[in-house]
Amino acid sequence: MPAWRSSPRPLPVDFHRGMNLAHLHRDGFGYGSARSAAQVARLRGLGVTHLALNPFAYAPSLSSPDIRWGGDATLTDEGLAAQIAQAHAAGMATMMKPHLWSTAFLFGSGNGDIELDAAGWRAWFEGYTAYVVHYAEMAERCGCAALCVGLEYTSASRHNPGAWAEVARACRAVFRGPLVYAANWYEEWEQFSDWSAFDFIGIDAYFPLAGRSLPELTDTWRGHFDAIEKVARGRPVIFPEAGYRAVQGGTDKPWAPDSDDPDADLQARAYEALLLAGSERAWFKGVYWWKWFTDLPGEGDPFVPADLPAEAVLKGWYTSRG
Repeated sequence: MPAWRSSPRPLPVDFHRGMNLAHLHRDGFGYGSARSAAQVARLRGLGVTHLALNPFAYAPSLSSPDIRWGGDATLTDEGLAAQIAQAHAAGMATMMKPHLWSTAFLFGSGNGDIELDAAGWRAWFEGYTAYVVHYAEMAERCGCAALCVGLEYTSASRHNPGAWAEVARACRAVFRGPLVYAANWYEEWEQFSDWSAFDFIGIDAYFPLAGRSLPELTDTWRGHFDAIEKVARGRPVIFPEAGYRAVQGGTDKPWAPDSDDPDADLQARAYEALLLAGSERAWFKGVYWWKWFTDLPGEGDPFVPADLPAEAVLKGWYTSRG
């Protein structure tokens, strides 16, 4: 592999130098804890300016319209509010980004695999809207800078054109900040019918990359940005999620690499490639890396760049000044 070094460029002042801060579901380790405050301080030192915070609802199955939330004793509104206050005290902006979880996800399924009939979808969107509006109200009350109303609900988007615009309308009634929907990198972002209802085009950008060298990875990213440009047509784009596991093949299939063998340098080159290619586009307004935990080592997730070369790449780009 040819030698390489990071060559950060100054990013625009309004660029979302973001990170997803994942809650550890243990008392004293999650949102609002002293441990989390230490991680916020570390991220601020890396130049992170925007944190995405991820409360959860739970789906009993992917064929049920039921959405349950508010029953996690380790993830309370009070803890989430304390986490927002920690971030703001450190000079960071926050994006509220509610998630959905199901035990089906343990077996390879995801948000995009929910399948319901017409009546089921109506019930699902009714329950989901109540869920996200609760956090929209909290985002307004706590001074969040943005709200991500949903992410990667490919099947819901395909079968219900116009439904996400209705969710956005309900959120705007209680939240005055900008809204984004985070579409899946595979097809959904191109087919999504409701972009006009949102302030940002959002893509969870787990695009596969060809090659392993920095030039190859960067050229592949330029191709993805070319495709995004055709859809965005000058509208601002952010990535509410993007990231790579620090393993061999982590760029081939970022969502599920075929190997667990470590390759931290590949992760770092992939960070560099995204930022190199993205910084060439004036309409690209930020990336929230997936992910960092409220305490380390967290869950041992190989996406986390802490203490790896990717952390240095991130710091170089996020603190670069022109």
